[in-house]
Amino acid sequence: MRVLARLFATCVLAGAPALAMAGDFAERSILGFTPDGSRFAFEEFGIQDGSGFPYSNIFVLDTQKDAWVAGTPVRVRLDDETAGIAAARAAARKQAGDKLNGLDQPGTLLASNPITESGRDPYSVTFRRHPVQQLDGPELTVSLQTIPLDAPNNDDPAYKTQGFRLVLKDERGETVLHEDKALPASRGTALDYRINDVIIQQRFGQPATLVVLVMVLTRGFEGPDGRYMAVTAQLP
Repeated sequence: MRVLARLFATCVLAGAPALAMAGDFAERSILGFTPDGSRFAFEEFGIQDGSGFPYSNIFVLDTQKDAWVAGTPVRVRLDDETAGIAAARAAARKQAGDKLNGLDQPGTLLASNPITESGRDPYSVTFRRHPVQQLDGPELTVSLQTIPLDAPNNDDPAYKTQGFRLVLKDERGETVLHEDKALPASRGTALDYRINDVIIQQRFGQPATLVVLVMVLTRGFEGPDGRYMAVTAQLP
């Protein structure tokens, strides 16, 4: 038994470096909407692969323009392996300052498809705007198709980079929410995408704001990295 225990411990230790060298997939936190849904904010955070430095990025979007609010995103990386993620997140919140004012509505999470969940289609989610027990209504589907596009900062032709097209299908038909014509440099070497979350801010009798969080799989230092971008749309 002792021999078996030593063999097991050796295998675990031998496997540890391989687990550490797998890129990094950021966690995400939904920071909220303004009451009228005109702005939305979220945060991505984690430990950077290669360096081991903690980071936090805060994005604030003008949902009517589907564009970042001026002065964002806020990006913080602490060049200290011992600093910890909490310190990076606190620094990012402090730097974001009043850009987060008024974002006190959590919205409603309609669908979530994290990369760790097995057996789910990464390119399509179907959901309802309300629990069927509360209010009947049609199903909506958001689907994603990749588009081969060259990344401006890709220096290795072995990496096949992609853009994407995002489509909403509801009772009115199909609406294109986003379609890349070219890849921005800020997205890095984008290799693939997946739908991660669908969130809505809806007030009774008022148009609703829909946000789709898309995970972007990019070329990283030690393997693929996962980061997030938001696509916003207005629903009647």
